[in-house]
Amino acid sequence: MKLCAATAILLAFLPLSAGCGGSGGGASSPGAKVFASAGCGGCHTLKAAGAKGQVGPNLDELKPEESTVEHQVRSGGNGMPSFGSKLSARQIALVARFVSESARSSGTTAAFKPDNPTVSGCEKHATPGCFRQAFANVAYRDGPKKALNLLAKDDVSVQNVHADCHQIAHAIGHGGLAHYDGNAAKALSRGAMTCNSGYYHGVIERAFAGVPRERVIRIARGLCTGHAVTKEEFLLYQCVHGLGHGLMIYSGLDLPWSLKACDRLQTDFDRVSCTGGVFMQNLMPGMGTSRYLRKNDPIYPCNVVAERHKVYCYLMVTSRILSLDGYNWRKTAAWCRRSERAWVRTCFESYGRDASGTGQYDPRRTIRLCLFAGRNAGDCIYGAARDWGNNYAGGPRASRLCAASPARYRGRCFEGIGTILGTLHRLGSERKAACNAVTPKRYQPDCYRGAAIS
Repeated sequence: MKLCAATAILLAFLPLSAGCGGSGGGASSPGAKVFASAGCGGCHTLKAAGAKGQVGPNLDELKPEESTVEHQVRSGGNGMPSFGSKLSARQIALVARFVSESARSSGTTAAFKPDNPTVSGCEKHATPGCFRQAFANVAYRDGPKKALNLLAKDDVSVQNVHADCHQIAHAIGHGGLAHYDGNAAKALSRGAMTCNSGYYHGVIERAFAGVPRERVIRIARGLCTGHAVTKEEFLLYQCVHGLGHGLMIYSGLDLPWSLKACDRLQTDFDRVSCTGGVFMQNLMPGMGTSRYLRKNDPIYPCNVVAERHKVYCYLMVTSRILSLDGYNWRKTAAWCRRSERAWVRTCFESYGRDASGTGQYDPRRTIRLCLFAGRNAGDCIYGAARDWGNNYAGGPRASRLCAASPARYRGRCFEGIGTILGTLHRLGSERKAACNAVTPKRYQPDCYRGAAIS
């Protein structure tokens, strides 16, 4: 089997094959010879090797650190197998040094590159990745606001857009960052929470391209602290959550390192919110293949991480469990009940988040899935309401879910909406007005409780 995808780190969403044919040439160092003989050029672009592969990430753009390349080759992950038993330790060290040094000196940047696809063109002749590139083109040329408004419209009306809306929003983040000439703070301040805030995630993952590991924490500590970001708590959450994604992608899904990086942020809010992005990147299908997962224990690593890190791990864990259970909701509910006792209800909140997404934000479909949770159906509906409020950045659409819920769960549902409204509005009077606008009088105390209104 040939080595392919030696450094799948920043573009974790691109599929990587286990082996690719072809070889790079043009360099004569020992590391270059390993790169060529292993066939890396069939998958990757690397200028120093004369390689122009398009299957895996462009190494000139990623500029990975030597230690990250070495770890990735030895351990695998992100869709590539481990090559620890296929290449000697010396070969791994040689190719890691060659890739890192060559990419760093290539002069190539990770800036978004506009292309020809248009959104209307993709609707007629859609190919894999077409909508991502097309929406990113709009963001690059006309700004992210226009692209995100268009995405919000097409998410409702175009099936292929709806199915991929979060990743399309990521791509808009790439284009938006380029639109503002790499100014991450400015790009973040011009974003929106469309499709679960994929835009913010996309900006941040690109902001780390080519940054040496020792500088990442310093950059991370200041990335989400600008006035345009911190004036809204919810926007700050999205920024720091996206930062967690960026740390994982940057480090090659190195979970312990990413959690330690989150721990070094400035506030408790930042530190905890950052772990949400870390665990989403680690647990959710389609985010890459992490080595910090176990098929025979789908709750792992939530049951072994430090107590301060558990909350967002358990809020994401059912995406992992469902993928292993073949989306058998009753089996997944049984696994939630095997969680650590203090975290069972949190697992069912994750169950609700997945129910809302799987139900495509249709109230009755979401509720039907929540009822499979049995005695924890209320926790599921609570989690679903939070996800609706998050996805649509407010309460009006989420209130439809509560209205359609069985009466015994409606209070819990409106409490879930309240938790999101509490992050969208700083002042108690604003939170109360937001609750009153979407909540029947009978359930307003539930919404107030969720919004932390005394």
